[in-house]
Amino acid sequence: MAAKVNFSQQHELFTSAFNYAPIGMALVSTEGKWLQVNSSLCQMIGYSEPELHGMTFQDITHPDDVIASKDVMNQFLDGKLDVYRLEKRYIHKNGFIVWVSLVLSIMRDEHMQPCCLIAQIKDISESKLAEKELKAKTTQLESFIQHNADAIWMICREETILEVNPAFEKLFGWTADEVKGKQLPIIPDFLKDSMSQIHGLIKAGETVIGLETIRQHKDGRLLDVEATLSPLRDHCGVVIGITGTCRNITRRKRAEKELQAKTAQLESFIKHNADAIWMVNAEETILEVNPAFELLFGWSAEEIKGNRLPVIPDFLKDSMGQIHELIKAGETVIGLETIRQRKDGQLLDVEATLSPLRDHSGAILGITGICRNITPRKHAEQELRAKTTQLESFIDNNADTILIFNNECQVQRVNEAFEHTFGWSKEEVIGKKLNDLPIIPTDGLDEVINNYEMVRNGQSVIGVETIRKRKNGELMNVILTGSPILDGKGNQNGWSVTIRDITEWKLAQEHMKNAEKLSVAGQLAAGIAHEIRNPITSIKGFVQLMKAGFGEKQRYFDIMTSEIERIEMILSELLILAKPQTIKYERKDIRVLLSQVMTLLDSQANLNNVQFTTEFKPGVTHLYCDENQLKQVFINFIKNAIESMPKGGTINIQVKCVNDHEMSIRLVDEGCGIPKEVLSKLGQPFYTTKDNGTGLGFMVSKKIIENHSGHIHVESEVNKGTMIDITLPISP
Repeated sequence: MAAKVNFSQQHELFTSAFNYAPIGMALVSTEGKWLQVNSSLCQMIGYSEPELHGMTFQDITHPDDVIASKDVMNQFLDGKLDVYRLEKRYIHKNGFIVWVSLVLSIMRDEHMQPCCLIAQIKDISESKLAEKELKAKTTQLESFIQHNADAIWMICREETILEVNPAFEKLFGWTADEVKGKQLPIIPDFLKDSMSQIHGLIKAGETVIGLETIRQHKDGRLLDVEATLSPLRDHCGVVIGITGTCRNITRRKRAEKELQAKTAQLESFIKHNADAIWMVNAEETILEVNPAFELLFGWSAEEIKGNRLPVIPDFLKDSMGQIHELIKAGETVIGLETIRQRKDGQLLDVEATLSPLRDHSGAILGITGICRNITPRKHAEQELRAKTTQLESFIDNNADTILIFNNECQVQRVNEAFEHTFGWSKEEVIGKKLNDLPIIPTDGLDEVINNYEMVRNGQSVIGVETIRKRKNGELMNVILTGSPILDGKGNQNGWSVTIRDITEWKLAQEHMKNAEKLSVAGQLAAGIAHEIRNPITSIKGFVQLMKAGFGEKQRYFDIMTSEIERIEMILSELLILAKPQTIKYERKDIRVLLSQVMTLLDSQANLNNVQFTTEFKPGVTHLYCDENQLKQVFINFIKNAIESMPKGGTINIQVKCVNDHEMSIRLVDEGCGIPKEVLSKLGQPFYTTKDNGTGLGFMVSKKIIENHSGHIHVESEVNKGTMIDITLPISP
């Protein structure tokens, strides 16, 4: 018994580890089909578990990786591999590429034949992207050093040269080969002591920026330079040397370069600015416009230079004339939201900054303007207002109860459905803490706290069935969903709860189950009556014989007792089916349960000349179930099979283990079969082909099996018969 418990615990641990693993886990058949997947893999590639069960790994593999993946699979099947790791690409359901690290291991049966593969799948898209970015940054850094106009050098802590760039060679005349591994040759003798002190500061972690000093060329010339010295660190941040950059700042050249740099910067700022820039003189004729102006308004610079600004609509010219006078008087206008006109007549919403254009002495020469197209932003604001209105309407008019909480667990808002459903007004609950909400029953606080912790950690709680309380004290069945509310930056600033009253739905579900059970019981009545009449007739005959004094009374008593026990057994089974039962899961032997069902249906089978045959394969046959509910399922399916064979036939009942975790119960008849168009509608409520059918039998049976963590598969061929395969989890 301890070994069985240990196996069960191991199985539960493996199942839990598989299902809740933070990485993707899957079982893959030797043909490449997904047999079992966990939620992490589904989230990683965008497909649901049912979708993947209908696919192979090739279906989601990047076309360039398919051949390699098949080759690895063949090596597993040929016995060349037991475990293998590879990196490959999957195609997400939404079309983008997901890089994964895949570890495969083979599972073999007792004959050491491959049966399936275990796949451990980790999303490495981010690391791949980081690797790519690191390579790009390394290349950029190398390019920065090699192509930098400033001389760059690096020395170790012993101050021997590690690297110099081409600009260093050009500025100082030494080649890299001449100076690598040696002390810096560019420091004049008269500066070596002071530079040694500075180098000591750099090695201690300080940085010296904009140091104006003197350096020596290979030919002996002294150069005025501006240097920056900083620590050279390894990946751990430890100082391993010094890096220096310097440029020639001989007075005249420095002044020229500074002027050129400023001019270039200004021209680049204007030319490459994403905002439209224009300049007018004091007479308001255009001096300059940038490419962004041409792009935004449609006029080329050649068309408008020397003319007045064409972008101001006629209805704004007077007001803009007044603003321009203020600018020419020295004022600046920032963030002016106004309207401008394109060459094609289209009006644009823009945000403008207007400021005086001055010469080197500060005198005002004209006006410079910068404006940005905010038409998309204006449209977005309008859309945002519309969406906000829609959201407000959705909340207020929703038939389901909606509550909104802040991060302090206080109710911020409830909709009208809350008042109608629970009876409390908005004023009575707004501002209350979660734990103080009157709709929560006292014994439900632990569940509420658990759900809150999930939502607080950024998870959603979806479709939780629970109990809530109305103001009049009445308890109600509800289905609850809770979700985080994020602000524009993705930070959680509250959470919402949606509650739907399912009390009537739950009652309707129970009524449907009871209706189907009563329908089955009623349809069995004729067979039960025949089955009971036979032993009653026998008992009546023996009583008459005993009254007449014939025969051996003890033998008659034994036969009468046997017949009465048979009547009791049949009536007990019928009562179990018809009487409402509390759902109770117990460990049951499926063979015993099926035998009891066959006993109950034996009379109806005999009336229809139908025989039962059984094939119970060796293996585990116990499962945790509600006995009454499973009997209802098998009675429904076997009764249908009997009715499908009006001329008699055989119903074969098979039980076998599918694997270590599941068993299969197959019911195979030789009846009339089910047409394809009818087969596709099985399970639809109230759909039936019988004159006196309810249309609930299959739907209720399927729901019962699913509640037992199982599933049903039906195959049928007209005039040949039907096979119903029920798969249920095994109880060790």
